[in-house]
Amino acid sequence: MGALEGSLSFKTYYVEGEPPNDFHADYLSRIQRRFFQPLSPIGDEERSMGWVPVQDPLAVSAQRHDIFFNQYILLALRIDKWSIPSAWLKAIMRQALAERFPDKNIKISKRAKEEVRLQVVTDIKHKILPAMKTVDLVWNISERRLRFWSTSNALCEEFAEFFEETFGLRLTPDSPYMMAKNLGLSDADLNRMLSIEPWYPGLTHQDSM
Repeated sequence: MGALEGSLSFKTYYVEGEPPNDFHADYLSRIQRRFFQPLSPIGDEERSMGWVPVQDPLAVSAQRHDIFFNQYILLALRIDKWSIPSAWLKAIMRQALAERFPDKNIKISKRAKEEVRLQVVTDIKHKILPAMKTVDLVWNISERRLRFWSTSNALCEEFAEFFEETFGLRLTPDSPYMMAKNLGLSDADLNRMLSIEPWYPGLTHQDSM
C-alpha cells in the first residue's frame, strides 16, 4: 500500500544523520544486503521481511533506476508470512495420524505427533503461497524526511528498527518540536517550546486549571 496508489494514511519521520557523498552506491549496496528473501516450504522460518522496489514487489534484485528518483528514494517493505488455517491443519493432522497409526489402541507419543505435524505443514506449504504484504516509503534525501505508508504502531516500530539496521540512520517521528528543530530554531527557543501548554479553541486559561 501506498505511495503510488491506494491509501493516503502514512506516518512521517525525520531521518537523523547525513548521507554519504556517494549515497547512491552506498545505499543501493545496503538495500541489496537486506533485500527480500522468499520463504521456503522447507524450514522453520514462518516470516520473512526485506526491501523491494515499489513498482515490483516480486523483484529478486534492484538496480539504481528502480530506487532513486532525483532527491527521492522509493522503496517498499515486503513482509511474507505463512498462514495456514487452523481448521485445515487440525483436519489434515487427524487424517494423517489415522493413516499412520490405524490401531486406535496404540498411544501416540508426543514426538510422533510432532513428526507428523511437521510433515503435514511442509506438505501444505508446498501447495499454497504465503500471505504477502508490502508497505511503501518515500524518503526525501535533501529534506531528510520520510513517509511510511502505515499507521500501525507495531509495524512502524519494526520498520524503524529495520531501517536503522539497513542504513545506520535513526528515524524520529514527526512533531512540532522536530519541525522547529529542523527549521533551525535556537536551543533557547526549542526549550521554550517544551514549556508551552496546549491550547484548545473555546477553552479559557481558567478552564484548563
